[in-house]
Amino acid sequence: METLKVALVSDWFYPKVGGVETHIHELALRLQGMGHEPHVITHIAAAQGLHDGWKPPYPVHRFKAAIYVKRLHVGAGLGMMRKVNDLYKEIGFDVTHAHGLFSPLAMLTSYVSRGIRDVPVVATNHSLLGSPRLGFAYKRLVRFMARKVDVFIAVSSVVAEDTRRMLGGSLGERRLVVIHNGVDTGFWRPPSSEERSEARRRLGVEDRLVIGVVARLTRRKRVDLIPRLAERLGGEAVFLMAGDGPERSMLEEMVRERGVEGRVIMLGFLPREKVREVLWASDVFLSPGELEACPIAVIEAQSAGIPVVGRNRSGVGDIVVHGETGFLFDSLDEAAGYLETLLANRSLRGRMAAAARRRAVERFSWESVVNRILEAYREAMDMASSIDRHMLLHRAWMRVKG
Repeated sequence: METLKVALVSDWFYPKVGGVETHIHELALRLQGMGHEPHVITHIAAAQGLHDGWKPPYPVHRFKAAIYVKRLHVGAGLGMMRKVNDLYKEIGFDVTHAHGLFSPLAMLTSYVSRGIRDVPVVATNHSLLGSPRLGFAYKRLVRFMARKVDVFIAVSSVVAEDTRRMLGGSLGERRLVVIHNGVDTGFWRPPSSEERSEARRRLGVEDRLVIGVVARLTRRKRVDLIPRLAERLGGEAVFLMAGDGPERSMLEEMVRERGVEGRVIMLGFLPREKVREVLWASDVFLSPGELEACPIAVIEAQSAGIPVVGRNRSGVGDIVVHGETGFLFDSLDEAAGYLETLLANRSLRGRMAAAARRRAVERFSWESVVNRILEAYREAMDMASSIDRHMLLHRAWMRVKG
């Protein structure tokens, strides 16, 4: 494929930290490494609190939004779209990759891209809609906003189903493909025995059975299950948690109320090198969230060779093979039972760890994921050129007929 100029567009980008932000950054690095020219388009609010000196090796264009909703971290405005249009004229993008069907900036830019600049659009849905109070109105809005998308990507099979329900008949003959999130399997690797021992020593869990958790502390992540599970398991098991968020105070209160202070260790937000140490120190990884689309933390854990106990009927089911690389649960009782089984059986943990690592390398490495995304770009470009040729022929026929 020839060198492409790719616009990666989303409301959510660094320094805000999350799955979408990480995905965009890693994708930009891989595209650049393959000789392409990625540009990130986001809003100025996404730069608030940016660490001094942090500068990505690819261009990042930040525009001020006239309307900004801090709670959702989204923004839009007519002046912003004019500047986005000017950028498209200046750069001459070959394809737009919109990240988030619920990102106003991404969806409005798709109108600029396809509707004004005639640049094909690929859109990745990174999220599950769930059951919002205004669900019907929300679906109508998403259908309207996504009209200019040529090819849709869903990050898991459950997200694909959710996307089909949202779009309904408006999807038409447009393609919807599943391309999972990717991870750097070279960085997220199993530790040597020395690295594991050192990580456990630093974290003060040398003689404990460790259940690792890496998650933003929000209601969607169902972190309230952790104190309950700690109470149920008892014994030598300790939950080692990396992450911060609005539910932290609630979680700390639950830990105190249930008397499990020594069994739930909250480490707060950690840089990726320290997160890897948490994984290296862990015997099992827990993913309790119900509305998980395709959690990168779970892929990282599997890549590091850790069995995962995760929520069934979520995107975790695309990552974890039940009974082979971990277990999928439907209830608190099942989660406790699977954790007890793994913690009590070292050989089972070893077999699952090896299988998890193999599966991560085969299916979730960035080398595999970026090539599939490039295929989606090519498909959108081919589809767009085919539609444009059809419209030119139609207009020519109408002139002759007239």
